[in-house]
Amino acid sequence: MIKRITFLILTAIFLCSCDFTDDALGRWPERTFPISRKKLTAAINQLYDQNVEYKVPSKWMEEDSSEKKSYFYLPGTTFYFKENPEEMFFVTFIGDDTMLADSSKTIIAIRSVYNDGAWLRYSDERPAEQVRIEKRFDKGIISKLELYSGTEALKAQLGH
Repeated sequence: MIKRITFLILTAIFLCSCDFTDDALGRWPERTFPISRKKLTAAINQLYDQNVEYKVPSKWMEEDSSEKKSYFYLPGTTFYFKENPEEMFFVTFIGDDTMLADSSKTIIAIRSVYNDGAWLRYSDERPAEQVRIEKRFDKGIISKLELYSGTEALKAQLGH
């Protein structure tokens, strides 16, 4: 009985000390599209077809592959930005199999950002960088996905 109470107390302390705005894998605020994953994937493919500059260049393929391998269990893609600064955004679909099968909405989020030779999570970045990255994602990627999908994404906010 004492072990059970101790376990419950330690579990409660742990849960109270966690910051659930940045999940264990790390991510920027979610973007929810009111369409199926299949339709959003088609919009992503159209984005790559019409904006080849967002495809990862060969010089960064190894870094991109290493990040995809570390998140092998999550479907995702990488968007490349050439300058100001040069970086990659690794973006995944959010949810379990049931959520990903939901044809009424699809959620995506940046999981990590590669610049200055390292992959960084949301919690690794300074607040100003978090905001800069989020704005760049909205302007460069989300706005195009909205255009190609004919929908508007709902943008979650994490304290800014």
